[in-house]
Amino acid sequence: MITANHSSFKINGSKYLYVLPFTVLQLMNYLGFNQKVIVVDYNGFILEKSQWEKTLVQNQDSLEILSIAGGG
Repeated sequence: MITANHSSFKINGSKYLYVLPFTVLQLMNYLGFNQKVIVVDYNGFILEKSQWEKTLVQNQDSLEILSIAGGG
């Protein structure tokens, strides 16, 4: 059960619970992603890296973290 103090969001389809508000940038740092090689889909839209620090993860948000792979 989610209470007033707890919210949830999804990353790559998996549900996570959290208590304190945080930004997308703080989440990427916490999860240890190399920010040079990922793209964040935030609720169906690609979130520009310049907005990561300004965007708070909200209750019921959905994030997809996509790795950029080179090849040839």
